[in-house]
Amino acid sequence: MPRHASDPELKAEFATRIKELLGRFSAKEIAQTLKVKPQMVYNYRDGKNAPSPEVIRRAMESWPNFILNYRGKVLTLQYFGRKPMLTQKRVIQYELWDTIKKLDSQSVEIEILDRAASSVQFGIRIHFPVQPKKSSR
Repeated sequence: MPRHASDPELKAEFATRIKELLGRFSAKEIAQTLKVKPQMVYNYRDGKNAPSPEVIRRAMESWPNFILNYRGKVLTLQYFGRKPMLTQKRVIQYELWDTIKKLDSQSVEIEILDRAASSVQFGIRIHFPVQPKKSSR
């Protein structure tokens, strides 16, 4: 994956691929597929703009032979996979305040992890009391 969005090497490689596509498709068709404006297709062609990972992914999904060579690596669709969809999480109510009130000095361990000339790094472990699970009927 490129180091930053305006990487000249990435722009040049993407420009080459866009020029190939413009030999077979119109800028409007490419823009619709990539979900950008036609002017952006020309900006990609001229190396003025770097594509986002989403644009690269759309190109690779739409044209199977769309492959980028970047810094000696062949980038495929695996490099630009979709972000996992967030699933709705169940809401869990924790009784944190009640749990904190049950803590005592035996529940807390403090350990010195690292010492330096001007700092000390601590590790803190808190053992919360185990509460029996509520049965659901």
